[in-house]
Amino acid sequence: MPDVVIAIILGLVQAITEFLPISSSAHLILARRVLEFRAVDGLTFDVALHIGTLLAVVVYFWRDLTALVRGFLGSFSRHRSPVDPERRLAWYVIAACVPAGLVGLLFEKEIENYFRNPSVIVVTLVLGAILFLWVERRFRHDGDMQTLSLKQAVAIGAAQSLSLVPGVSRSGITIVVGMMCGLRRDHAARFSFLMASPLMLAAGAKKTLDLLGEPVSSSQWTVLVVGVLTSAIAGWLVIRFLLDFLRRHGLDVFAYYRIALAIVVAIVIWS
Repeated sequence: MPDVVIAIILGLVQAITEFLPISSSAHLILARRVLEFRAVDGLTFDVALHIGTLLAVVVYFWRDLTALVRGFLGSFSRHRSPVDPERRLAWYVIAACVPAGLVGLLFEKEIENYFRNPSVIVVTLVLGAILFLWVERRFRHDGDMQTLSLKQAVAIGAAQSLSLVPGVSRSGITIVVGMMCGLRRDHAARFSFLMASPLMLAAGAKKTLDLLGEPVSSSQWTVLVVGVLTSAIAGWLVIRFLLDFLRRHGLDVFAYYRIALAIVVAIVIWS
């Protein structure tokens, strides 16, 4: 199969699974094993795909993100109300980024070494599915982002740390914890994406700096650009679909998919 076609497939996998609560790391690990993609170093291509999904978030949530920037900058103005919603939400997003940022900075290598294998994915996929089903039936979730407290925002941010373990799903764990804090599904997803954007930017910048000086051929640049464009365009469409879906439906379908995927993975690795 041509490398460009594989890049398109992996870009689609990244976009779909990065935003849907079904675990992008689980799908990418499995997809790479099946497709045997070797055109570009795995870390380099990961950076490209994450840049694509970051672009999708920035474009889709451009108004929200600019409002958060205004709120943050307004914190240093004497003319802003102390209860201004933009200012309040901006600081909540920043506070929510701290736990996952610290865990990623301190323990990313250990997590990569000990948890990045298919057996862990099977367990985390099933546990995540059980959590989805339990939260849907146990908690009342009818609030919006303006009802969040600082403590709840930090709790959602702390939950995001768990997504470093493959199979957990960053969007999945933050959406369900947001629902546990009383948010409607679509507002929990919106806060999840806004909270993830600074971390995605920081992680992408760090990995890009790590790769500076690495030789990249013209054919590899083609593969990287195709991966970025695919994940960006598909990511924008997936975000739009998910927010609309969550306004009308629960997480059950994603829970059942995770269980089915876990069974497939278990059969593959244990047969």
